[in-house]
Amino acid sequence: MADFLDALGVSAAISDLIKNAAEQISIVSPYINLTPHNKKYLQSIDDKRIPINIIYRSDATLNPEDLAFFKQLQSVQIYKCNDLHAKCYLNEQFGIITSMNMYEHSQSNNWEMGVRFSRETDLDLYTQTVNEIDRILKASHPERGGRTTGATSANQRVFEPKKPYKTISPKLKTPPKKGFFEKALDSVLGEEAHCIRCGEMIDYNPEKPYCTKCFASWSRFNNPSYKEKFCHKCGVKCATTKTRPICDDCYTAYYR
Repeated sequence: MADFLDALGVSAAISDLIKNAAEQISIVSPYINLTPHNKKYLQSIDDKRIPINIIYRSDATLNPEDLAFFKQLQSVQIYKCNDLHAKCYLNEQFGIITSMNMYEHSQSNNWEMGVRFSRETDLDLYTQTVNEIDRILKASHPERGGRTTGATSANQRVFEPKKPYKTISPKLKTPPKKGFFEKALDSVLGEEAHCIRCGEMIDYNPEKPYCTKCFASWSRFNNPSYKEKFCHKCGVKCATTKTRPICDDCYTAYYR
């Protein structure tokens, strides 16, 4: 459920969204003048090589200190957009649509308001926001002298896992420890399983352990190591990922 925010709430939510980003962040703000705290938060996520999209208005001017700060970040992409008036902040879990620019004076002095929403509970709103940011990116051009050479949409990003990972082999779509009768019954009736994100009943397939709706959401960021909530096999609540979609008990029972 979306939350209403007043000026103080918006400022705090923007800082929280930045410092807790784990996969990417998009900042859409016509005018930018960074607070010292937000510089520290952006630096900390850049140290983790988390992609950062910055979009501001073409006829606006970044102050030299902020421009120098952005250009020394390794994972930032800076864009200018004509006639930009929208203010929006997004990471892989939350979004904020607000009247507030990412401007120190606005955060300290102006009457502002906004709405914060979650990908988990407000998926349609989150998806529409991602799509609109993609359209803004396509209408933007790179900041001259910046690190980027072209717009990369949130939908096109592919996040490489930081460490090699083992996935369940496609050959093991039918758990090898099941008996002949169980396997035959599954082949006729279909084997029931659970979406690892929402828990909904789906067909068993460890290579695609999501329902249609959740797979569309997951594929926007395409992170095979993103933590999910349910075991694909038994549906128990536990930490799973696309690369390891079943709980330890099911793995022991069926695959070892």
